[in-house]
Amino acid sequence: MGYWLELRAWLLRDPAKLIRYLVLFICSIIVIVQLYECFSKLSDPPISTHSYYNVNQTIEMPAVTICREPPYREEVLSELSRGYCPHPKFATCWMDYPFGEISFEDFFNNATFSQEETFYSYGLNGERSNVAIDSSVHFYMGRCYTVRPLMDMKRVSKSVGYSLTLEHNIVTSVSDVDLASGAGWHIFLHDKRENFTEINMKGSGRVEYVFAAINEQIEIKLQSQYFSNVETHKDTCSRKEGYSDLKCGEICIWQDLSDESDCSGPWMHDMNYEPCNDSDSMRNLIKNYKAVYESGDDYECNCMSPCESRIFTTYIQSRKTFYQPEPRTLLYIYYTTKLISQMIEERPSYDTTQFIADVGGSLGFLLGLSVLGIIGILEHLTLFFCGDCIRRLQLKNEEKNRSKSPEDGESQTSVETLDINDVYTVEKAKLGKY
Repeated sequence: MGYWLELRAWLLRDPAKLIRYLVLFICSIIVIVQLYECFSKLSDPPISTHSYYNVNQTIEMPAVTICREPPYREEVLSELSRGYCPHPKFATCWMDYPFGEISFEDFFNNATFSQEETFYSYGLNGERSNVAIDSSVHFYMGRCYTVRPLMDMKRVSKSVGYSLTLEHNIVTSVSDVDLASGAGWHIFLHDKRENFTEINMKGSGRVEYVFAAINEQIEIKLQSQYFSNVETHKDTCSRKEGYSDLKCGEICIWQDLSDESDCSGPWMHDMNYEPCNDSDSMRNLIKNYKAVYESGDDYECNCMSPCESRIFTTYIQSRKTFYQPEPRTLLYIYYTTKLISQMIEERPSYDTTQFIADVGGSLGFLLGLSVLGIIGILEHLTLFFCGDCIRRLQLKNEEKNRSKSPEDGESQTSVETLDINDVYTVEKAKLGKY
């Protein structure tokens, strides 16, 4: 009971001082919370997206990946597998397959089509030397060819874009454009830095698709969007030259399937597993691969997205019959204008300047502190905590000086000792007011 009476007396002795302490305590809590938020935003700044249009001096063309439909020679597959085999996905291809006699490399090379059998003519700006063509083997799509530009275009028109004449092996009537069998070409347009993959993944959203039938002439108009992402602690991205998240995801899927089946397929390159060497293991691998291929869900892999990417949008300008006696398809892929392309960039919306402004605003508004005030507080704290050490050091120096000159040193020591004692006493008195 006596304690509470003493506390009440102390509170009523100076209510104004109590209110000052209470307000100072509340403001200090608010400042600490605000400073924590400021430091959090500085370490992980919020990202804002800026969209604007850019006048292009040069035009970047996409890479074009072309896959034949149907992708395999049925007669070759049936002959090599010693059974009916229109496509390797069927179990009949592997029931009597001569494992150990015919290599998978020969099986797929002989059953797919070469570059000469695929392209009748090709070029960019009318020149073959402006493009590079490489091939890749896929299980469902067979052998696909990717045409990549070797130069950026300075003009835009039909004549300076891609001109590709594709030759098929299926003979059909010129008037029969919509084939019941669906024979033709799968056309994929994507960033030239990306590698094509037939498996659906998150990065596949950056790939544009068009199907071209036999004896069709198609003109495709291009538009592009450029994306620049900011790497954060939560969302990482890659700026490595030649990096492809599509290829990374494909290798991830191949590795998981190989681990599950304990063997690899001929389309799974650079896997640390031996090829499947019997019918059961191959059919099991194909079954697992089919489940991933036909799944509508994105396969989860720890692959970073590229920090910079370009997405192409296609518009069919013209689609008509290509009057040729041979089963050919003609493609024109080009821009119609180079004046505008949409640029979408992510930028940090919090930097060091804003951090200093926020910290200064919080300290100045809530605690009434300025730079000079903070310097004064630091001086008082230094003298309060380090005054004894400073005084001892000065006393040692005074003793040394006294030993050198006893007469002069005695008077000087008394004055200096008096000075530091006076300063220390005054500073402790000042801090006591706070």
